[in-house]
Amino acid sequence: MLAAGVSAGYRGVPVLRDLTFRIDRGEFVGAVGPSGSGKTTLLRLLTGQADRFAGDLAVFGAPVRRGRPGPRVGYVPQVESVDWTFPLTVEHAVLLGLTADSRPVPWFSRAERRRARALLGRLGLGGLEGRPIGELSGGQQQRLFLARAMVRRCDLLLLDEPTSGVDLKTRHDVLHLLGELNEAGMTVLLTTHDLNWVAAHLPRVLCLNQTVVADGSPMAVFTPGVLRATYGTDVRVIRDGDMVFVADETHLLRPGSGR
Repeated sequence: MLAAGVSAGYRGVPVLRDLTFRIDRGEFVGAVGPSGSGKTTLLRLLTGQADRFAGDLAVFGAPVRRGRPGPRVGYVPQVESVDWTFPLTVEHAVLLGLTADSRPVPWFSRAERRRARALLGRLGLGGLEGRPIGELSGGQQQRLFLARAMVRRCDLLLLDEPTSGVDLKTRHDVLHLLGELNEAGMTVLLTTHDLNWVAAHLPRVLCLNQTVVADGSPMAVFTPGVLRATYGTDVRVIRDGDMVFVADETHLLRPGSGR
């Protein structure tokens, strides 16, 4: 994946400016930054859902164009952005991932259905094929969209806030699964607000605020100066050997202060 001098956004309004970075096959990368920094726009750009105004963008050597996702790219949106009241079964929701390849009619073969059910089984959702999506728990919803992305046999997996709003066990399960997929050769790029999760588990991080502020290992990138430039506020960084922890600056509210 290669971005060189990319400016992108929507309806003529740029969200990302002069974006330049390279992600090689098989990497596992986290993108962090404040709300409005362009994290989701970056993923939408890579799936052909945002407008590119300038620069070059390619996934596995193929240019990315508006309305056309890159080759073998799977996308997992934020769980909160989905209408879970829509009358759709778990199996059908997974199979609709195949329509991202400009498939004209959503009719599916027996082989495709078998693949969908095998993925659901692998992700701990076996036996739930006929259940309405609205009856799933938060963790099950997240795994459902992983299956939906993977049914395309993707080489690049893009995830928008995959650990947002889930409990610690689900967060661990999602990370474990992504690690397995990455070890099997899949390239993974995810966005998150959880800096300590990134610091503890990911080998590389992009700090974004409309452009790339810093790019490298969490140990190298998570410094007070870089995080101040990324978030526009002071952040406390604690180092303990080969570990790094990030915390907000503490401002205690006094009783009766009204604050």
